[in-house]
Amino acid sequence: MPFKNGRPSFPGKQLVWCIFLGTTIQGSAQDHRFDIWKGNDIVGSILVKRKVDGDRTHYVMSSFSEFDLLWKQQVRSLVSTEYLNGGMSKAYAHVKVNGTVRDSSHFHLEQDTATCYVHPDDHFVHEGRVEWTTARMYYEEPVGQPLIFVESVLRNCRLQGTGPGTYRLHLPDGKVNNYTYRNGRLEEVHVDRTFFELVFRRDG
Repeated sequence: MPFKNGRPSFPGKQLVWCIFLGTTIQGSAQDHRFDIWKGNDIVGSILVKRKVDGDRTHYVMSSFSEFDLLWKQQVRSLVSTEYLNGGMSKAYAHVKVNGTVRDSSHFHLEQDTATCYVHPDDHFVHEGRVEWTTARMYYEEPVGQPLIFVESVLRNCRLQGTGPGTYRLHLPDGKVNNYTYRNGRLEEVHVDRTFFELVFRRDG
């Protein structure tokens, strides 16, 4: 993976997004970048994009990171979340480690229920409107929200306010992500796991 100015570069990533979205990125798109830190080192980046087109809002988050955890691991992820009239209508997510799919999920709404699939063999139906997801949290502070729908597991997870502008998202299996906002803008996400800790820090 090439690096520029100490940060991983994403050659052709804009083209990949355009193909994935099935459209040309216009001025209504809003882009942000978060560097992924492990200790004192930048080990990757997350590119986030929001495109508003009438009553549809489309979020795309794409990441690449490379670090040693017993052995070298290259981790790529993609999350695509689409809203229609303020509620989530579609979602797709996958994570690949060293080129092999580790996790994937798919959500498709039809009328009032959604068909859900979580890799490798979890199939179920979700009922009820989804308004808050992890993708939306990159653009808006979830003030007063008790639950966040997590695209990777396709379930509502508890969100705990821990202080002014700080929140803890409780994921399955005891995993947690900590979010920090300043003046309503997401600045950092701390990913706490058993064997490592990563920090996603806004670039600029």
